[in-house]
Amino acid sequence: MKSLKLRLLAVLIGTGLTLGLSHAVAQASCDSRIVGGNAYGNYDCSYSYECAGWCYYTCSCSNLFPGYTCKNVLVEAGFEIVESPQC
Repeated sequence: MKSLKLRLLAVLIGTGLTLGLSHAVAQASCDSRIVGGNAYGNYDCSYSYECAGWCYYTCSCSNLFPGYTCKNVLVEAGFEIVESPQC
């Protein structure tokens, strides 16, 4: 019986540590800077803040293909453009 209680305690401690560490890793998921480019131009984004699990960046663009905007570059790169976040 004593062995069963020790095993159960060890499993509970292991589960708690696993959940705690995975939560900490998930919270530290925002890159401080994202730089890249695509067919429409180049972008350079710096981390602004995090809210409700979303990472927000301030971006600038360069070498834009004629007729395209920075918004086109960022949307093509996979960014979601928001004017005012909910936080």
